[in-house]
Amino acid sequence: MTGHTRDVKTKTLDQVVAMQAKAVRFLQDVVGDTDRADEIESMSPEEYAEHKRVQIENPAVTNRETRRTPMATKATRAELEDRVAELEEENSVLNDKLDSIEEIVGSDEDEDLDDDGEDDD
Repeated sequence: MTGHTRDVKTKTLDQVVAMQAKAVRFLQDVVGDTDRADEIESMSPEEYAEHKRVQIENPAVTNRETRRTPMATKATRAELEDRVAELEEENSVLNDKLDSIEEIVGSDEDEDLDDDGEDDD
């Protein structure tokens, strides 16, 4: 795509973090390229956004400004649907992290339990 102008996409920091986590999972689980997954994971969200040609917006400033406005305009349905999608993606990422932690902790607990499910101590 060299030589072509391309619209820069704008995403929130949370969206970029979710995109990055999704890319890491895809590279690990589907492609099986753990080296590339580690490379993507080691990037800061800002570096990843630059790599993907995405501009990070700061919704926190907008939200604070909106709260100060006495007659703040109501969010449109499309804006609310976008926010729901963002939160669902973030929730998915966090659930994946919890599942990973549970697998690690669960395997440690299984080793500490004897056959009847009680501690060996």
